[in-house]
Amino acid sequence: MAIADRRKREREQRRNEIIDAAEKLFFAKGYDNVTMDEIANAAEVNKALLYYYFKNKEALFFAVDLRGVRILHKMHVEYSKLNNNALNKLRTMNKGFFDFTKKYPGYARMFQYAGSVRFEMSDNVEAKEVLNLSIEMFRLMVEIILGGMKEGLIRNDLDPVEIAVYLHVTSWGVWAMDPGLKELLRTRGITEDQIFVDFRSFMRPALTNRPYSDLEANEDNSNDQK
Repeated sequence: MAIADRRKREREQRRNEIIDAAEKLFFAKGYDNVTMDEIANAAEVNKALLYYYFKNKEALFFAVDLRGVRILHKMHVEYSKLNNNALNKLRTMNKGFFDFTKKYPGYARMFQYAGSVRFEMSDNVEAKEVLNLSIEMFRLMVEIILGGMKEGLIRNDLDPVEIAVYLHVTSWGVWAMDPGLKELLRTRGITEDQIFVDFRSFMRPALTNRPYSDLEANEDNSNDQK
């Protein structure tokens, strides 16, 4: 049993070393510009061993992507459990998303790329877990929105799933904004951090059907500086 456990640990360590090597290459060069030969060389394994652990490059892509999705999912779960009202939970969740994209830009890019048509038919184990965790994060957001509707804090004239979709799409859109548009905003003195703060102030009245008061603006700016 001890030998079996040791071999299992060694296999898991080797598997993680391969994922580490693939992650560095994907982050540096992008998925399409990396070959399995390069990954094998970086991981210091032969091609046969590489394919023993991962049947193709796509499986490796999702093994890397899953690392980032697990981090983001853990953040969403923690924010959903905050002893706070629905609007503040959504604000914290949205800020957490942008914090995630700043701290883990490589994972954020892979998460976004994983949702493209390029991987639409993927059926490997890692891809399925990525999908399940993504659905779970979306479910948490919908539950928060439903709670906010019951509290009378969030508008109830739209479907809660529709609102969650808008929040998801616009948040990713702001993060993945065209560099030319970011430069245009910079010429007006609007930094990337300020873009994220202003986005939340822009979305608040859309969620509540109420104007964004100066008091709330000061509260959000104060919290963002902490």
